[in-house]
Formats: sequence, structure tokens, C-alpha cells
Amino acid sequence: MPSAELFQEVDARLSEIKQLFTQLAGESPAPAGRAGRAGRFDRLELARLMLWTRTLLEREVATDLFADPAFNILLTLYVSRCEGQDVSTSTACTAAGVPTTTALRWINALAKRGMIHKRSLPNDRRFTYLELSDDTGAALERFFDLILDRALNRPAA
Repeated sequence: MPSAELFQEVDARLSEIKQLFTQLAGESPAPAGRAGRAGRFDRLELARLMLWTRTLLEREVATDLFADPAFNILLTLYVSRCEGQDVSTSTACTAAGVPTTTALRWINALAKRGMIHKRSLPNDRRFTYLELSDDTGAALERFFDLILDRALNRPAA
């Protein structure tokens, strides 16, 4: 049974989210340290928030009901791409939030669909890195833009 502290934590995070969306609508100034580098809530901040809320939902409510390894992998790859960081297969497996064998099946399924690419180091084939395809990166940006447009009460494109 969740504790009162858990509900307070969730309530505090929801308040932060509400404040961010209010900020998006231009109703209040940005709280220090919470907005994107340009002083606004952007795609990268939304992707980070989504990763955090997915982890929170799985951890605090029910891991077996809310696991979505493909989405977790794609979000992780998007954030890492924006930050200029490489993502190893093992890191993606951890981010998937499921057993390694299941995560590897999802990675292979995403690669087979052309949504992600695998690359090895030329001098060391033991390590494989994953990256979003350009089409998947663009699709995620459209997805984030639709969410941000809705949060700003702008009509969807």
C-alpha cells in the first residue's frame, strides 16, 4: 500500500508539471533551473519529464502493468541524441525497464523496423551503440510538438 509520503511526492511532482504547463501558456515566469536552456519548456525537457514519469509510474504503481520497453528505449535514445551522448545496448536494456532478454528482443524489433540503428566501434566489435533513425527522430519531434501545442492550447498541425 502506498504511503502518505508517496502521495505527497506525486502531488509535488504534479504541481511542478502544472507549473511548467502554466509557464508554457505564458501565465507565469519560469522557475529557476526548471526550463530548457532557452528558458522555456522544450522537446528535450518534455522527453526527460516523460522518462521520469514512466519510471515513477512503473516504480510506484505497477511495474508489470505499465512496462513499455520500446517507448522507454526511444525516449532514452532521443534524450541522449539531444545531449550528444552515445547509448550502448546495455544502457538501452537498462532503460527499457524489463529483463535483458526482453529488452534485446525490443531493440532488435526496433532495428528491424528501421527505427533505430546499431553501430559498432571499428576497432572493438564487443560494444554496440544504438541511435535513432532520422525518420524516428523526426517523428518523435512531431509527437513532442503536438503535446507542447496542446499544452499551449494551440491547434494541432
